[in-house]
Amino acid sequence: MDQEVLVKEFRKILPELERRTGPVSLVLLVAPDEDTVSSWNVIVGAPSFDEKSIGDAVEEVADSLRSRLKKSLWPIVARVTTLRTNDPFFLGLRRDFPSLTPGATLHGVRVSGIDIPRAIVIESKKKRRRAA
Repeated sequence: MDQEVLVKEFRKILPELERRTGPVSLVLLVAPDEDTVSSWNVIVGAPSFDEKSIGDAVEEVADSLRSRLKKSLWPIVARVTTLRTNDPFFLGLRRDFPSLTPGATLHGVRVSGIDIPRAIVIESKKKRRRAA
């Protein structure tokens, strides 16, 4: 599937996801290898996941996907992973790639000991600093 179409379609879930969870910091589609285009791990990081069980967080993401993602795209979602904001992978991604933008692609990188053959950025937001 075309990468631009994937980004456009997966960005459609953001309003629903943020309605359920509050601000979303990160949404990535990660492929198991460089060549796969039809099987993605949807990785979502959000501050609200810091206080939730992994099961509850995954359920919120899955419900948002079912609610807003075209049914024709459901089969490409192989897995849903949720991250707390103190997760080493989440922090490493922020440190190593501070300027990710929607539609950006990562190829053959290692973050906090985890190999990413290929990933597509759907959303990446920095935590807003409060004014003093």
